[in-house]
Amino acid sequence: MSPLLLLALLVACLVALLPVWRLRVAGWPTGWLLAAWLGYTVTIVLAIRFGPAFRFLLPVIVLAYIAPFVAGPERLSRVLAGRKPPPRPIINVTPAPPPAIDEPDDEGTDPR
Repeated sequence: MSPLLLLALLVACLVALLPVWRLRVAGWPTGWLLAAWLGYTVTIVLAIRFGPAFRFLLPVIVLAYIAPFVAGPERLSRVLAGRKPPPRPIINVTPAPPPAIDEPDDEGTDPR
């Protein structure tokens, strides 16, 4: 392998970490982060290695790279989360208070 190709691969790996870091801040699962990092790295390497052939993909690569910074990872998390399950019903399990104790009459007589 030529040193120039290794340098291009190293630069692509490091540059691909920037949007993945932003997505990690949003709380994406590790598997999704790995897939995003691999996708970014592969497309950057292919764009560097075969520049003229991938020229039509350059706008897509740029949009995918900038999306976590512009849209915000929180918004992207909501898009990928899909439908949320319906909320679970709330069940009150607090015991009822005991019945009140009879109070003595106001006449001042002590029941003892």
